[in-house]
Parts: sequence; C-alpha cells; structure tokens
Amino acid sequence: MYFCGEKVNLRAIKESDLKLCVEYLNDLEIKLNLDDDPPMPLNEDMEKEWYNEYIKRKDIYKGFNFAIETKEGKFIGTCGANEIAPKNRVATIGIFIGDREFLGKGYGTDALRLLINFLFKEININKVALNVFSFNERAIKSYQKCGFKIDAVGREAIFRFGKYHDEYHMSILKEEYQEGCLEMERPVNV
Repeated sequence: MYFCGEKVNLRAIKESDLKLCVEYLNDLEIKLNLDDDPPMPLNEDMEKEWYNEYIKRKDIYKGFNFAIETKEGKFIGTCGANEIAPKNRVATIGIFIGDREFLGKGYGTDALRLLINFLFKEININKVALNVFSFNERAIKSYQKCGFKIDAVGREAIFRFGKYHDEYHMSILKEEYQEGCLEMERPVNV
C-alpha cells in the first residue's frame, strides 16, 4: 500500500532500506538537524535492532514511520509520528530527507503533506506538532508551506556549532489545515 503525492510515495519501511538509512543518518549535517543528542555514528546492526523492535509494534499510538520514496522508487528518507496522544488527539511528528540530491526541492514538503493528511483524515488527529532547531531554515520553510505555525520558542535549548540556539515548537490544527486549502484528495493506494 502506498500513499501517493506529487513527488513522493509513502510506504512501509523495509529491511532493505536500512543500509541507506544508516548512510543517511551518518551524514553529519542530517544528524545535527534531527535531535539534540551528540552526533554518534550508527551502524547497520543498531538500525536492524531498531527495525526488529519496530516491526513488533501493533499499537499505532506508540508511533509509526513511513519510508519516503521518489516516484522512481528510490528510498530517500522517513517520516512518521513519534508519539500520538489518543485522548488529546495530538501527534508529534518527525521527518528527514537523507539523500542530499533531494534536499530543498519540495520532496520533504510533499511527504509532509501526505503525512499530515493521513493523520487528520485517517487517525482523526486534531493537532499535529513538531520541534525544529532555529538554524534548520530549510525545514522551517517547508513546515510553514504546509501551514505550521510557531507555538512557542525554547530559548537557547540546543548547543550546536559552538553556541546555543533556539528550538521552535510548531503545530497545525485540523481546522487550519482544512481552512487553508492545504487539504489534499484522499491518498491513492497503489
């Protein structure tokens, strides 16, 4: 099953994706934008361990991930919900494009639109939230294109590149998504 956008498809992560995923996550620029942990190298065994635990999960509310692939079938990154609060109908998401060839060209924005459409229409989420570091300007522009707004600023929340940076807490509400003409047709299953 695929969810199809203009530039990308979202599908299940496969074990065959793990080798490229490790390569992408060991790219220092990619790694420094993803979380506030020190940028430690990742190996295939570590990624396989994560994958084996991930495929055992049956509860979507504990988080889920999609592989992002180009229309030509090339795996270029992942996106998904890191956590879902069922009572409050809030999903906290994450996304990354790891293949540098596809950065800044709208692939991440297309994947993000598919993801938030899925969350609002299929999971009945009311609010989709994310966190982004202030120095990740490319990601912030993508999030804003999709209708996300800054809710709060965590001042000097992360130490990178020898100094402290802010972290933005951004979100979009289901009502804003629908009113903002961002709503897409039901994703096509192929």
